[in-house]
Amino acid sequence: MAKNNTVFDKLYFPKKPNYELVSEYFASKATDAQRALGRYNNGDDVERNVEITNYLVRRALDKTTKKLETKRNDYHDKRKIVQEQWKDLAQKEASLRENFIKFNQFVKENQEKKERAAIKIVEQNQLKEKRQIQIEELMEKCKEISDTKLKMDKNIAKYQIYEEFLLKVIEKEESMQTINDLLMRYEALVAAKKELNDVQQRDIMKLEKAKSSLMKLIEEKNFVIMGLNNQIAKLQARYENTNIKALESEELVTEIKNNAVKQMGEIDTVKNSIWNIYVHMSLSKKHPIKIKKENVKEQMMYINRTLTELNKVNKLIRKRTQKLKMP
Repeated sequence: MAKNNTVFDKLYFPKKPNYELVSEYFASKATDAQRALGRYNNGDDVERNVEITNYLVRRALDKTTKKLETKRNDYHDKRKIVQEQWKDLAQKEASLRENFIKFNQFVKENQEKKERAAIKIVEQNQLKEKRQIQIEELMEKCKEISDTKLKMDKNIAKYQIYEEFLLKVIEKEESMQTINDLLMRYEALVAAKKELNDVQQRDIMKLEKAKSSLMKLIEEKNFVIMGLNNQIAKLQARYENTNIKALESEELVTEIKNNAVKQMGEIDTVKNSIWNIYVHMSLSKKHPIKIKKENVKEQMMYINRTLTELNKVNKLIRKRTQKLKMP
């Protein structure tokens, strides 16, 4: 309270801003008016005594005091309101500063967006020019395609008679159902013809290679034949010499053959003799004849075994006769 009443002290010079001292200004004006009321004559010029004057002054003081209390209360209420408004203003100031900062950031971002937008506009203009060029090229291609289509339509109209001919062919040919089948057959025949031409070309190339190889081989063989002719001439001379020697050899061979015939006759005689001896021995020993006539070797072995046995028997007989002769 003392602090709030300092505004009424004439020696106190407040340092607050003026808009904060409005309530104190109005309170001081009201106090000056109440002071004037203490000296105010109520309208009559009747002189009163001191008690009446004191009473009137006290009553005026009470009224003034009540008014002062009311003003002070109003002051406190208004001061609270002003403080709340001041706080609100401080918050709004802080919010405004933040808004300034955000606005500054927004301006920067907006500037960056403008720059990006300008770059994008340039790029879009370039792209637009590029697309315009492509559109012009496509239009030219479309025009070329349209011209080609007109030419193809003319050609199709020109070749309409061939289509009618193919339809007639299909009507007469039961194996063909559509023109596409006929064209596929034609393409297959063309492919087969091409393949046959390729095969023929390969065969011709092979024949050419074989011909060239044959010519080389003929040349090589001619050289070989020439060499062989020389060898034949030499061999002919040797043949004549050997022919003379062969005649001489034939005479010797004839003599050898004659001697061989004689020896073969003697061998046959020996074989027959061996066979007869084998047969005679087998019959004498009462053995079956198992050895074939052509197997002379086994026959001789049999004969040798038989002779060996006979020698053993003769030795036994001699020993017994000697024993018998002895007294």
